Amino acid sequence: MTKEQEEMVQEKGWDLDAVEAYLELGKGDDDLSDFEESYQGKWQSDEDFVQNLLEETDLLPNNLPAYIYIDWGRTAHDVMMDYSEEGGHYFRDF
Repeated sequence: MTKEQEEMVQEKGWDLDAVEAYLELGKGDDDLSDFEESYQGKWQSDEDFVQNLLEETDLLPNNLPAYIYIDWGRTAHDVMMDYSEEGGHYFRDF
């Protein structure tokens, strides 16, 4: 990470681990201009990330009947085609 990038991370109050994960994935450019738009947060697993994503975007009904089951592993596999993960940090791909 360059000195300018370190200064930007401090100035913006970004999570240093998240920015390092972003750079490790080879995302963005030197000015980190896409970091905020790309960063989706930190999660324990792809399944947790995708479940939260679908709930937060209202793509998943709030009150599913008890007899409906979602295969979160398969759903996460498909959704992750548009996202990247590094060290538990998730980023939307452009």
